[in-house]
Formats: sequence, C-alpha cells, structure tokens
Amino acid sequence: MKLTDTHAHLDKFANDGTLADVLARARAAGVERIITCATTPHEWKLYREIASENAGIFWQAGIHPTEIADGDDTALDALPALFLDDPFAPVAIGEIGLDYHFLPDDPAEAEKVKSRQREIFARQLRIAADLGKKVCVHARDSVADCIAEIERAKLDFSNVVFHCFAGTPQQLRELNERGARGSFTGIITYKSAGEMREAMLAQGLEKLMLETDCPYLAPAPHRGKTCEPWMVSETAKAAAELFGVSAECLAEQTEQNVREFFNAIHL
Repeated sequence: MKLTDTHAHLDKFANDGTLADVLARARAAGVERIITCATTPHEWKLYREIASENAGIFWQAGIHPTEIADGDDTALDALPALFLDDPFAPVAIGEIGLDYHFLPDDPAEAEKVKSRQREIFARQLRIAADLGKKVCVHARDSVADCIAEIERAKLDFSNVVFHCFAGTPQQLRELNERGARGSFTGIITYKSAGEMREAMLAQGLEKLMLETDCPYLAPAPHRGKTCEPWMVSETAKAAAELFGVSAECLAEQTEQNVREFFNAIHL
C-alpha cells in the first residue's frame, strides 16, 4: 500500500533532530510522499531545505491565519518568487485561510482580528490566482467566509483543497459543486466525528485525499500521542473500512487523486 500524507508539519521533527527517524518510519509504512506545510515565512527556507534533501518530500508556502505577525505584508512580496525556476519550488500556497475559533471576547477586537485574517488570506489568494497555483485552506469556524474570499479572488475552485475538513456535509457539498474538495485526517477515527465521516463519504472516493496534520491529531488508537506521517496509513485503513473497499483499492484511488490535484511533474 503506497500513500501520500498530503498535509504535515515537519518543522517540529527537524528542530528536535528526529526527522530522519520520522521519515524512515513513514517509508516503512508505505508513505512514500509527504507534503509539508508552512505556517509562517520563517519556515519557508527550512521546508525548501527539507524538500531538497529528502526524496519524496514536497512543501507548501503560506501564512496561517493564527500566525500572522508584523512584517508579513513585506514577506508576502517575496512569495511569488518562490515559484520561479526552482526544482524544489512549493507545490501549493498553504496553509492559508481563516480561523474564528479563538477570538477576543470584545466584539470590536474580534472584528479587527478577523479583518486582518481576511486581508492576509485575500492577498495570498490573489497571488495563487495570478500564478495559477493550488491552495491549501485552513477554515476553522469560517467555511462560508473562506468561500466568499475565494470567489472574490476569482480563484478556480478546482485548485482548492480545504485541509482537515471540519465543516458540515452541506458545506462540503457546496465546495464540491464549485469544484473544490476536502481532505481528511485521523479525526475520522474518533467516536465523536460522525458528521465528518458523513461528509467524507458524501464527497466520495474520487476526490478523497488523506493527511495527518502531524504532529497533531493522531488517529485512534494513538490519540494523544505525537502524530507522525506514518499514521496516515492507519487513517487510510479506517477510511477503506468506511467506504467498504480494500485498503489497497483506497490507496490506489487516493494516490491518483493526489497526482491529479497537485499535477506537478515531479509528484
């Protein structure tokens, strides 16, 4: 069974010196490709280095909505250049989006945070639209606003994946109708995640992509432990059971989906 972890954060493992072991465990579990995702401009250089030094590792460049800092407007001036004439260029802009889960209690302050998030998100979407790049969206308690911003940027929804999809089945149907898709993590193995499983099944195998979002969200029975890319194999087995297909069948379909979505020659 060959798999791709389509959304991982490898900076923790690179910084604590365990990355080589983490990648070895991933390969042993059949995880041949990992797409690691930046959350701040400070990570862009690190992730390019990881991708250039490790076969099967690809990366995305972007600014996460909860990581916005002073100077990020200037940093975004450099984002388009990352995609120019580089064999280790990012395969997408991500992860970017909106996160309304933890906002200030004061309504005026909360609106300031949301407005700044929308500003940075919109700018990254315009860059993606101008360059024709794929986009990985973080949408926590904000799916409708994310859709509105994508429409405003005139970005082709077929270039968009909502990672770790946590909206409703109806919201995912709306995304699918526009051409976008959701990808799914080990949360589908949690007892409380019935609505997420419903959404995944409704979207269907033909759009399914799997991820770990490591080092977070380890699937059952590893919940509470540090998540690693190899654990996407556990999520794949759980998804195969839910879809009523073999693990090999599911792996083959998700690999086809990954190739078609990211459509980079070196993938």
